[in-house]
Formats: sequence, C-alpha cells, structure tokens
Amino acid sequence: MMNYNFIAPYYHNLSQLVFFNRQHLAHFPILDFLKDGDKILWAGGGAGKFIPELAKLNLNLEIDYVDFSSKMIELAKKEFSGNLKINFIVSDIFDFESTEKYDVIFTTFLFDHFSQTKAEELFLKLDSDLKPNGIWFYVDFSQQQKGWQKEMTKLMLYFFRLIIGLDISQLPKMKPIFEQNYKQLKLNYFFRNYIESIVYKKT
Repeated sequence: MMNYNFIAPYYHNLSQLVFFNRQHLAHFPILDFLKDGDKILWAGGGAGKFIPELAKLNLNLEIDYVDFSSKMIELAKKEFSGNLKINFIVSDIFDFESTEKYDVIFTTFLFDHFSQTKAEELFLKLDSDLKPNGIWFYVDFSQQQKGWQKEMTKLMLYFFRLIIGLDISQLPKMKPIFEQNYKQLKLNYFFRNYIESIVYKKT
C-alpha cells in the first residue's frame, strides 16, 4: 500500500529541485476558470502549496480537499487562508463518498499513481461527482514522451516504488478517456513539454 507520510515533509522541496518549480507553475492555468461560489473537489491535493494562490482570487470557494496521507493534510492545513472554506479530509479517493456534485474537480499528479485499469475506474468515479458542464483540471506528466522523458519517468517510478510503495511500471493513458465526454478548454506544457496542464469541460 502506498504511503506518503515519510516523504511528505520533503516532497515540495524535492519537486522544486527536480522540476525547477514547474510542477507548481502548472497549477496556475485553472485560476482563469474559477468563479464565485464554486464547490471544488481536490483529489490528492498533497502539501497544499497552491492554496494561497486560490485565496488571492478573493472568491467564495468551498473545497473538499482529499488526500490519503495524514502528513500531507497536516502540511496543507498550514497553507490555509481564512477567505476559503476548506474541508480537509484524510481518505483514499476510492473510498471518499460525496453527498453532492461539484462544479470543479482538481486532479494534479494523481492519475500517475495508478495502473490503466485503476485510473479508468477512478475517472468514472470522479466523473459521476462532477456536474454537467463542470470543469475538470488535469495536471500530470505528458503521455507523449520521447528520449530523456521516458528515462526520467522510469527513474521516477523506480524511486517512488522504493519510497512510497508505488506499484506501476508505466503511466496510464488518460487523454483518450477524457476526449470521449470532455472538451479541452486550455492546454499548457511545462518543463520542456514533460508536464501537461489541461482544463477540461464536461459535455
């Protein structure tokens, strides 16, 4: 079973060291698509370093912030800003049950933890939680990799297999799944096209 608690205090600094803060910057495109009153599900939010950027919008947002690592949730709470309503929830996203539909879903570096089968299962679960015409913000590693990108992915998967117990040998292909029922509103690439940041709209 995956466990991020050990690496949680070092994860953000490690990300900055390896990706020169590009993982963080890849979150910024969603800021143009949020509106007052949005109810957001942030699945696998991690240490919450992007929370202050949401607060700067001065919008009335309510966020269900779900992560299976209690240490990540502890770190995210330290980023909390009073003008946001954030419900911090320690839970496996597969076990999380919502009582309402969301206007926006964030999955930032989440699907890269799962096999193709589990990723598709998770997609269907989250899709059912998103309102018609809702926004899905997807950030992850590119699925069209070449040369050094493939080698870096192999190294990254090996590292996380040792550190957190990650049990996959390749990244799931999510774009074809989204393209069946979602319209792409915005696409940005970061870190020499290794990271893709996509805003989708449910059709």
